[in-house]
Amino acid sequence: MEIYRFDRGSAERFIPWSDRDWNCGLFKISCNDAAGYAEYALPSTREFADLIRWASVFTRLRGMPVTEAVRYAQKQQQWGSVRMQLAVSALADLEANLQQHITRMRLGSLPLERSFLMDCSEAYYSF
Repeated sequence: MEIYRFDRGSAERFIPWSDRDWNCGLFKISCNDAAGYAEYALPSTREFADLIRWASVFTRLRGMPVTEAVRYAQKQQQWGSVRMQLAVSALADLEANLQQHITRMRLGSLPLERSFLMDCSEAYYSF
């Protein structure tokens, strides 16, 4: 799993619905040769400032089969609706990509090449 927090310019360029006062980025969940992606936009508040602390709840999904991970994430009310929906969205995308044997190169206009994502990010966490 990886989570990227984009710098302001990249967020405005690749997530057009983002607000200037929000932290925007991409969450990636990988399994075998497939990956699932979900974009996020979070208010620039103290609660969301520490990306590692905020995203650490997702480590519990590691090693679970995708369908089990979806069920688990849907039951995690203590994560809050944003984290719960982010996990479910990325897992649903992963499941679709696994079934269709797709290796996605873009998410909308956003290139998914790791080096590109790193260049666009002000924060990154791999777990």
